[in-house]
Amino acid sequence: MTNIGNFLKRNLKFVILAVFIIIVIVLLFVVIKRNSNDLDVYRDLKYNYFVMYSAQDKVGVIDTSGQIVIEPIYMDIYIPNPEKDVFICFSSETEYKILNSKGEELFTDYEGVSAIQTSEDSLDFEKYVLKFQKDGKYGLINYDGEIVLEPDYNSIESLKYKPGELLVKKDDKYGVVTSNGKEKIKIEYDSIIGDEFYTEDSKYKLTGYIVGTKTDTGYLYGYLNNEGKKELDVKFESITRVLKYNDSASYLIVMNNGKKGVYKNSSEIISQNYQNIIYAENSDIFVVRRNSNYGIFNTSGKEILDVKYAGYSLAGDYISVELDDGSKELYDVNGNKISNLDYTSIQSAGNTDSYIAIDSNGYYYIIMQGETLSNNYTYISYAFDNYFIFRNEEGLYGILNLYSGVVIEPQYTLMLVVDGKNAIEGELGDGTIDIYSNTIKKVISMNNAVVEKIDDEYTRIYNNSDIEYINKNGNIVQNTEVYTDLNLYAYKDDNGKWGYKTKNGDIIVNAEYDFVTELNEYGFAGILKDGKWGVINSEGEIVAECTYEIETYYLPSFVGKYMLELTNSYHCLELN
Repeated sequence: MTNIGNFLKRNLKFVILAVFIIIVIVLLFVVIKRNSNDLDVYRDLKYNYFVMYSAQDKVGVIDTSGQIVIEPIYMDIYIPNPEKDVFICFSSETEYKILNSKGEELFTDYEGVSAIQTSEDSLDFEKYVLKFQKDGKYGLINYDGEIVLEPDYNSIESLKYKPGELLVKKDDKYGVVTSNGKEKIKIEYDSIIGDEFYTEDSKYKLTGYIVGTKTDTGYLYGYLNNEGKKELDVKFESITRVLKYNDSASYLIVMNNGKKGVYKNSSEIISQNYQNIIYAENSDIFVVRRNSNYGIFNTSGKEILDVKYAGYSLAGDYISVELDDGSKELYDVNGNKISNLDYTSIQSAGNTDSYIAIDSNGYYYIIMQGETLSNNYTYISYAFDNYFIFRNEEGLYGILNLYSGVVIEPQYTLMLVVDGKNAIEGELGDGTIDIYSNTIKKVISMNNAVVEKIDDEYTRIYNNSDIEYINKNGNIVQNTEVYTDLNLYAYKDDNGKWGYKTKNGDIIVNAEYDFVTELNEYGFAGILKDGKWGVINSEGEIVAECTYEIETYYLPSFVGKYMLELTNSYHCLELN
């Protein structure tokens, strides 16, 4: 103890300094966490609760086990966040109360608590905050009942095209706050809208803001990027963002004094000297008009074709222009003149070095390396690899290879690529569906089949008595590969009856049904006998006997004894 005491005396300043640094780091972490703007508003929410519509046209709530948590006695119920047990239960159009899964009334310390709709035409809501009132002003609380934003605002609305962000109004001016109450755009504008930019990968994260200020002669507009930082001053009569998905830059078509130009972020790339400018997405170019003349610019702002043409038409990588004398010229999108092609439309064919062209008679051609494939085709579309789907003059579809010619003779009334897969679906006149793999081998032939995408990896093909699965390349795979973590798997015996067994092959439910579905993510599956559906759980126990007569194009899905449906959001139906 003496040695420790002596050490502390000699190093007291250093000990105090170390403790101080630790405290500062902890406090800094708390502040950062508290002020973080990283609520993942684009995360796919887990459905822990479902609105349930009873057979008596009343509404309640069930959980994922199929148990009722709110009795079906209400006119309507909103579940703003399906992960949270916060249910807005309407007894009439204007009277409601907010309950949790225990039936307890929530947020009773606040007035006028309500969900915030993301748009007027859907029942989608902001997922992390609720609105409340005090003395005629509005604020925000989270689902724990904590104040996120003090009630200081004349109005609070969801900002369209920006989930998790709220348009707030104070003293007739607008600003934007996030779901955790952090100010993103100062309250100084007369209007704010999202620019609608959206991609599958980033969702609305890269969406910017078009902001407006009212003047004596009307509105003037400026532009803020997705982080809320100014890119264009409020000085334009209009601003429209080009929804160019292969480039995250902001391409903005602006107008002043009736003349339009283009900015890329904050840099002008096409001067404001044109009556109109449009972006042609398929050709990735800008078409400008001055007086009655048209010209072409690329997305770097380089003039490809002079503004001197009386008309134009676009065909993928090609531009057909009309001169004042009525003659036409054909150019590629780099401005190179093409002299040996005379088609009304030319488009690139996937990843191949070929093009699909259409002539003035409506016939299709494949052009590659100076050669042309043609046989009075009335339709051609690129499939994958070197394969194309074609239609002949009799209206029948087949498959051809770019180098070896026709590989499947025209015999199908319809043919298309299976969604997202290197596989082709063909329909015969008698309703039979044939599936071809990426090697154009027929792997499935099924009458009156439904072809339904499961995910990016797998697709299922089924009718009312059979089901098959294919992978990305169109090859048949087993259900144990598609669904890797189920307790039970559907199987079909030699008599054509269905039951369930484990992955190891142990039979749990005897094959006595006409058809069955796989267990869904909630642990329930449908069983069909004599034209009527029932439900089992993941232990193979009967949840509902086969008494439900269901008219549905797709396989039904269940949560407990209730049928799961998807419209704007998931909900369940009580069946008779």
